[in-house]
Amino acid sequence: MKTSQQIYQLTKNKTRVVILGSERKTIVAMILHVLTYHERKVDIILESTQKVLLNDDNDFVVIEAGENAHELKANIVLINSSSNLDKTQLTAIINSITNGGILVYNETDVLLKFLILSSTHTVQKYPYQTPTHTIENDSIYLDTNEGKLPLEMSEKNLQHVLGVKWICQHMAIDEDDFYEAVGSYKG
Repeated sequence: MKTSQQIYQLTKNKTRVVILGSERKTIVAMILHVLTYHERKVDIILESTQKVLLNDDNDFVVIEAGENAHELKANIVLINSSSNLDKTQLTAIINSITNGGILVYNETDVLLKFLILSSTHTVQKYPYQTPTHTIENDSIYLDTNEGKLPLEMSEKNLQHVLGVKWICQHMAIDEDDFYEAVGSYKG
């Protein structure tokens, strides 16, 4: 696997979307499901499987990253949890996001929320948490502006839906298109 510095050099002319935290594989899978559903091409770098798919034609690269994510100088970041990163690593990652970049984070993680809200780095901050939903006859229904959306995913994966929505919206997938695609995500 290439180092984070090598990955940055390979992707410096792309919008780097970096996914961090304990559930990063699931979150990346959800993002890729939505993008694939809408036939959007994107580059992929997966740390866990050492998979690298780069194409000169794609504007975005989705990177599943770990502790050296600060070396990627991300444009868009999603952090779902502080559990596998220490305070110093998290602070470095937050401060390495490009000025004016986007930071999506799970606001129910107390340490993560504290570090992000304490940061003076100039980024757009998008908190998320488990969305409002109901469970009827063992089926999950997400409450949306258009009504109840049936989901095929597990309740555990539901906690990431709004974070993934923010990421997809910053990758040019509008809200209605996001909900259309995520409804079929099985996980």
